[in-house]
Amino acid sequence: MDPIARDSIRKQLSALGLAERYFDSVVFFGLHELGVFRLLTSGPKTFEALQQAVGGNSDTFRAMLDAAVALRVLSKEGELYGAEEDLLDCVARPGSPAYVGEWVEFLQAFVTPLMQMPEAVRTGRPPADHVEIFESGDTPEARRMTRAMDVYARSRGIEIAQRLRFEGVHTLLDLGCGSGAYSIAITERHPHVRAVLLDLPGPIAEAKRLAQERGVTDRLTFVASDGEHYRPEHPFDAVLISNVLNMLGPEKSRRILEHCYEMIVPGGQVMVQAQYLNDDRVSPRWPALVSLMQRAVSKEGRGHAIGETTQWLGGAGFVNVKHVRFSLWNVCSCLIGYRPR
Repeated sequence: MDPIARDSIRKQLSALGLAERYFDSVVFFGLHELGVFRLLTSGPKTFEALQQAVGGNSDTFRAMLDAAVALRVLSKEGELYGAEEDLLDCVARPGSPAYVGEWVEFLQAFVTPLMQMPEAVRTGRPPADHVEIFESGDTPEARRMTRAMDVYARSRGIEIAQRLRFEGVHTLLDLGCGSGAYSIAITERHPHVRAVLLDLPGPIAEAKRLAQERGVTDRLTFVASDGEHYRPEHPFDAVLISNVLNMLGPEKSRRILEHCYEMIVPGGQVMVQAQYLNDDRVSPRWPALVSLMQRAVSKEGRGHAIGETTQWLGGAGFVNVKHVRFSLWNVCSCLIGYRPR
């Protein structure tokens, strides 16, 4: 047999590099779930110290730790395993401003459904349904997912409160509020605003708990309902919809926007925040991945592009639609439309 040509080896390494990327995530998620990062916050540890705390099979655990070192997720000096302080701030120190531990757990929940995507392509059925989880009520899974969204939203909620105009907004409907992070940020920065937080039973129960923990319930009202069937006693000055429509698909999104038009006072505004795709639908990178994630966990969900969402807003009756971008580190942006006076 002739030796493999150097060019063929280069091609193989490139292809296998793609196939092997999942090792990074698998090892990272495993260490996080086992609490290894939390154990390392007090400093590097020997294998014996980590094994005593984690338990389980020592050979398998050592293989995971050594693989983590090979992947540069962990470090090893002599007999001590350690991790970078920046990483520990993000995944093992809940008090850190950089903490995203629950968001890591949220991403881990997508591993199984994403690995089943070929079957979803063949059948048209998602491997999981996160909407059903939120509809099921105040369950541990609904609480975990809502808290994960809270971690992600809190840093971005500041930008909504800072960059959008709320001078004439006294009443706000946060439709599909999730953890309520955006309304909390808005009402804290703009004390004249009162907000109604609306979501399915699971998220709304956790949103109320989180607001109570933070002592910010005085200008917030919590309503368990879906956005399409909610009928307020009085119209709102503004409606905020953040990262909701991509779970619903185009047809239901259009109906929601038409319903929002009816719930807003003349001259009021709708703010639709999302991780928008460009109109080519293959960029930016993260919104394209979110679109795939939606196909894995919802029956109708998919990523929405800026252009098509702008058209839906116009079709619902909103005018002067504008696109507001946030900072470079925030993949979300906002489309704002106005109901004519």
